[in-house]
Amino acid sequence: MPEWIEKYWLEWIFGLCIAILTWLWRSVSARMKKQQTENAALRDGMRSLLRAQIIASCERALKDGWCGARLRDTVNDLYESYHALGGNGTVTGLVTQTMGLPAVEPDE
Repeated sequence: MPEWIEKYWLEWIFGLCIAILTWLWRSVSARMKKQQTENAALRDGMRSLLRAQIIASCERALKDGWCGARLRDTVNDLYESYHALGGNGTVTGLVTQTMGLPAVEPDE
């Protein structure tokens, strides 16, 4: 028996190390996949919130018939963030139309 242990101890250690490394790899891989899924959900949620805020701001400006400097800056910042998160061009027309409004309130 001792000669068998002497002969194969190195193989046992390598096998054990490979088993531990495989378990660690699977554990880290599963954790990373879960985190990627959560990040995608957060990104999609943030993009939806930005889209809703852009639409609300633009509709308010279009209803009023003018877009002040602060609202113009806000809409630009929101749109840049929305676009950076992968937002498509569905709100581009609305933003462009809003930016074409006068910057001062028209006299009635």
